[in-house]
Amino acid sequence: MQGVLLILYMLVVSGLIAVVGDRVGYRIGKKRLTWFNLRPRHTAILVAVVTGVSISALTLGTLLLLNRSLSEALFSYTNQIAQAEQELRALNRQKALLEAENAALRVERDHLKMDLDQFRSQQSAAQTRLSEVRDQLAVALQERQEAEAKLAAANEQLAKVQPSLDRAHAELEAVKAEVESARQVIATLESQKQALQLDRDQLERSLDVVQAALTQLENQKNQLEQEIEQLNQLAVRLRRGELAILAGEVLATGVVEAPRGAKPEAIRRQFEHLLAQAEQRALALGSQPMPPLENAILIRREDADQALEKLQEPGSWAVRILSVTNRLKGEPVPVLVQIYPNQRIFAKGSVLAHGVIQPGLSENQIQQQLLGLLNQANQRSQEEGLLSDPITGTVGEFSQVKFLEVVQHLRQSTTPLDVKLVADTDIYTAGPLRVSFLMAEASGQPGSSGAQQAGRPEG
Repeated sequence: MQGVLLILYMLVVSGLIAVVGDRVGYRIGKKRLTWFNLRPRHTAILVAVVTGVSISALTLGTLLLLNRSLSEALFSYTNQIAQAEQELRALNRQKALLEAENAALRVERDHLKMDLDQFRSQQSAAQTRLSEVRDQLAVALQERQEAEAKLAAANEQLAKVQPSLDRAHAELEAVKAEVESARQVIATLESQKQALQLDRDQLERSLDVVQAALTQLENQKNQLEQEIEQLNQLAVRLRRGELAILAGEVLATGVVEAPRGAKPEAIRRQFEHLLAQAEQRALALGSQPMPPLENAILIRREDADQALEKLQEPGSWAVRILSVTNRLKGEPVPVLVQIYPNQRIFAKGSVLAHGVIQPGLSENQIQQQLLGLLNQANQRSQEEGLLSDPITGTVGEFSQVKFLEVVQHLRQSTTPLDVKLVADTDIYTAGPLRVSFLMAEASGQPGSSGAQQAGRPEG
């Protein structure tokens, strides 16, 4: 009711203001009055506008004064819109969270379905296993009944053969022990049966492997028979004295110097010179080139290139050219190249071996002691890195004449002599080993005559 009265009041007041404005405008227009230096017509329009504004202002002011809710809604409109937007964003976030939770629940549902399927598969496998266990249990029960039947039969036989109560009791205990042992034997046999079944399966699996190995052995047998035939042919030729070069025989030894900045052509010439020495040695031993080849030695291109590449590194290199296999007369010989750093092993004057030789020894005894010193020097040289002959294992030879001269000198001596093997020159990896026997009276002997030198190895 209050709202209706308010509306009626507003209509009446608006009408009065309109009438007043119209009358004022009429009089202004009739008297041709002007405001703000405007034309009368424009002044009348301005009065009409002011009248309308007054009506609107009065209406709005009355509503705001009489209705607090309308004033609050009008002035808090912006805040309400902001609050509504915040609530909308919050609702959107809740919606996103709910959608994520929904997706997670769907994934969890799929996982649960997979787990359910797996559980059903496990349940089916368990039921199958249960059936197998039941079958095994039935077999075990049957075996137990058979054992009990055997036990009953044994008890009957025991009762029939009892001559007396005491003896029967003793035999009964013995039979019980045997029955228990039989049960243990049965259990053992069952275990052995299972083990044998496993062994049988393993042997069946191994059968294919054995057959494959047998086939391989047959192939190896055929190959060995061919090799034996070749070796027999080689043996026949060896008996005829046709072997020219042994496997591992040194055909050439030398030193290739590669100073820093050396030209590759110079290094190649040194290497080719060693190959030429090996060629001459092979020809001298009876090897011959095989047409259309022109050389008696055969070296793979890859080996030669690798050797040249190694020799071009700065330094001094000991190079040996060796035969790869036994070769007969008239055959070419394949060779390989060995390269070692040519380092100084012994300085000039180094003592390689020494010992004291007593007077009064026989010639044979003196020779044995001197040979022992030579062997010591040979072994020490090889341990230090001196290249030895792959076939003989020695690093040089000693002149037989000078060796006998040393023996005669030692045999004629009447005092103990300290004999040393001394390096004549600096000795390097490539060799050869050149030493001399240096003899002096052992320390503590009167009338010492000083050291005497005799002989050196030739290699």
